This record gives sequence, structure tokens and C-alpha cells, in this order.
Amino acid sequence: MSIDKILQYQEYDMKYIKLENELKSSQEGKKIMAYKQAGQQSYENLTRMNEVAEYTMENIKKSMSALEETSKQIDEILSSELKDCDEKQLDYFAKQLEKLEQKLEELEAQIVRGNKELNDINNNQKKEFEQATKAAKGFKVASEAFNELKKKMAVDASALMKEMKAISQGIAPELMERYQKVRANKRVPVFVPLVAPKGCGGCGMEVASDVLNKLHENKIQECPNCGRLIYIKD
Repeated sequence: MSIDKILQYQEYDMKYIKLENELKSSQEGKKIMAYKQAGQQSYENLTRMNEVAEYTMENIKKSMSALEETSKQIDEILSSELKDCDEKQLDYFAKQLEKLEQKLEELEAQIVRGNKELNDINNNQKKEFEQATKAAKGFKVASEAFNELKKKMAVDASALMKEMKAISQGIAPELMERYQKVRANKRVPVFVPLVAPKGCGGCGMEVASDVLNKLHENKIQECPNCGRLIYIKD
């Protein structure tokens, strides 16, 4: 089976892949990814802060409700008729008041801490939002530069695609299908020669004897290790 055409197609395809990789690894491409990651991180941080703020606010509400209830209990004791109480009863009420006042202080401290946490979260949210805004602006500028670079490279890419399309007309559909299947798995180059004495030209692994025999029968064989298509070079 002659594979001259598919090898010619692969030569242009490798140039096309090289263009794609140059675009992805360009400074503009790297900046886009960096700004995108920074924006995603800010979004995750803001989401987490909102969750903490909601939890803190809920705790403050609970503390305020408990504070109100405790204040009512203190008022009830203070408004009670205590003149007919004996010493033991007065001592009991005094201890109850002491406990309630202590609880009142604890609840007030919890509310103060909660409000401080909310204030800190709010300040951190403002800073994070500023970071997110910077990332968004940076992403926009980098995207514009990236698109300009992409347009310049598109001229060469278009020419390569035109050549590949013309060459593919002379390639058997089943062979083209096998090529595209391996390429989709990012195993490039797809077609690799047998390397002496019996290694895959892609991954270097030694091929089995039955695979080697079929190769010598001029049959293209798939490497069991990397999946590339091996052929014997003339």
C-alpha cells in the first residue's frame, strides 16, 4: 500500500499543528490563560466569602434573638414582687440574675465579633472585586492582542488547510479515517516509520514479531503501546 499521499498530507498537518501550538504558547495566549485563572480564582473567593457572610449573619440573628429573650427574663425577675421572698428565694433570684447577665455579656460579645467578621469580609470582598475587575480588563486587552495574532497566523493556516484538502482527495477514505482517529487522540505524528531493528518511530517501543511480519508484508500496523500507525520506510 502506497502511503506517499498520506505522508504528504501529514507533513502539512504537522505544520498546521505547529502554528496552533505557537498560537497557544504565545505571550498573548499565556496572558489570556493567566487572566482567566485569576478571574476564576476571584469568583471562587467571592463565592466563598458570601457563604461565610451569610453564615455569620445567621449567627448574629440567632445571638440577637437570644439576647432579646435573655433581656426579657432579666426584666421579669427585676419586675417581680420580691418583698415577700425569704433569704433562700432571694439568693436564688440573685444567682439567676447573675447567670442571665453573664449570658447577656457573652451574647453581646458574640454580636460584636460577628459584626467585626462581617466588616472584615466586606473589606476583603472589595479588594477581591478590585482584583476581579483588573483580571477582566487584562483579559480583554490580552484577547484583543491574541485575536490580532490569530488573524495574522490564519493566513498561513488557511493556505495549509487548502493544500491538505487538495491532497486528501487522493487518499483512500478508510486510510484518512484511521489518520483522523489517531490524531484526535493527540498522537502526532500519526504515521511513523519502523526504527531499526524493530522499534516504533513514535514511542520507541519494540514491536511484536507478528506486527513486524505484517509490516514486512507492506501492511500498516498500529503500535500496541502509543497507537500510532507504523510503516516501513522505503
